[in-house]
Amino acid sequence: MKIRAYNKTYHAYHGKRPWKKWLLAALAVLVVLVLLGALVGWLMFRRELSITGTIRKLDVPSPAYFMEVKGDYYFEEFLASGGGSCDAEVSGFLSRKISKGFYQAPVGEYREGCSVLSAMSGEGDHLWGRNYDWSASVPIIVRHIPEEGYPSLSTCDFRHITLNAKTTPEGMADKIMAIAALYVPMDGVNSAGLCVADLQVNEGGMPDPDTDKPDLTVTTAIRLLLNKAATVDEALALLAQYDIHPSGGISHHLAVSDVSGKSVAVEFTEDGFTAVDTAVVTNFNLANGDPSAGGESAETRYNALMGFFLDSQAATAKRVKAAMSHVVQDDADGATQWTVVYDQSVPFVTWYFQGDFSNGVTLPILPDSHSR
Repeated sequence: MKIRAYNKTYHAYHGKRPWKKWLLAALAVLVVLVLLGALVGWLMFRRELSITGTIRKLDVPSPAYFMEVKGDYYFEEFLASGGGSCDAEVSGFLSRKISKGFYQAPVGEYREGCSVLSAMSGEGDHLWGRNYDWSASVPIIVRHIPEEGYPSLSTCDFRHITLNAKTTPEGMADKIMAIAALYVPMDGVNSAGLCVADLQVNEGGMPDPDTDKPDLTVTTAIRLLLNKAATVDEALALLAQYDIHPSGGISHHLAVSDVSGKSVAVEFTEDGFTAVDTAVVTNFNLANGDPSAGGESAETRYNALMGFFLDSQAATAKRVKAAMSHVVQDDADGATQWTVVYDQSVPFVTWYFQGDFSNGVTLPILPDSHSR
C-alpha cells in the first residue's frame, strides 16, 4: 500500500511537467510571433514611421505643426505613372503607398481667399509675402529634402486631408495620414528661392484639359515646381509638360516668383495656361484686367498691395510683413490662417498664424541651418 501511494504521488507530481513545458513553449511561440509581427510592420511602414517621428506641434497659440520628409516619398513614381487628373486619383495613389491599401487618404474640397506680394529690396534681394485666407485650418509646415532636386519648406492645411478642422496630427493614425501633406502644398519656397502659392479665382471655371500629356492636380503641380524649378522660366517650362487639373473643387491660379524678381500669375486656359507678369495676386484673373471680378475683398486687397509695391520706399522684410498685415481677413467667410514672409538674403522662412504678427515661427529651409 505504501509503494502504490508513493507511485501515485510521483506520477501526480511529474505528470504536470509536460503541461508546463507546453505552456512555456506556447508563450515562446507567441513572443516570437509578436516580434515577427513587429518586424514585418516596421519593414512595411519604416518610411512612414521615419516621417511621423518628425511631426511636432509648433509653439504658437493656434494648432500648427511641422513635419520633415527626406527622399521623394514616391513622388517620382507618381510622375512616372502619369500623375493624377483629380484629387481622387492622387488620394488613391497615396492610399496604396502610405497605408499599403489599409485606408483611403482623402483630399477634400476647399474654398480659399489669399493674397501674394513679390518685391525687391534696395540691396537687390527678393522678398515675398503670402496670406492664406480660409474659414478654419490646421497648418502643417513640411520640410522636404528630395533625393534629387531642391529642398523646400511648404505649408499644407491638414483639413484638406481629414475634412475636419478639429483633427490634428497627434495620434498615430492621424500622423500617418499627415504624410499626404507632401502632395497637398498650398504654398512654398525652395532652396533656390522659387516661391509658389495657390490662390482661388472667384470668376469663371478652371478648364479640365484632356490631352496626351501626363496629368497633375494644382497641388501636385506645386510640389513639382518646388522640387525641380529654380526660376519662373523653369517653372513655366515644367508646367507646359502637363495637363493641370483643378484641386478641391475650385478654380485656381498660381503665383510664381524667383530671386531675380520675376513674378507671374499662371492662369489656366483651354489651351494650357498664360503667364501674366505681376507683383500682386489675389482672387481674379489678371489676364482679364478687372480686379472687381474677384469681388470687393479681392479688389481691395489687390489695390492695397499694389500701393505698397509702387511705393517709392525700399522694400524690406519688415515692410512686406506690414503690407500683408494690412490685408489680413477676419470675417465669417474667411480669416487669414497663416502668413508667409520670405527674404532671399537669409535662408529662413517665417510664418505668422491667425493674423498674430507678434508671434512668428522662423524655420531654415535647409536642416543644417539653425532655427531662430
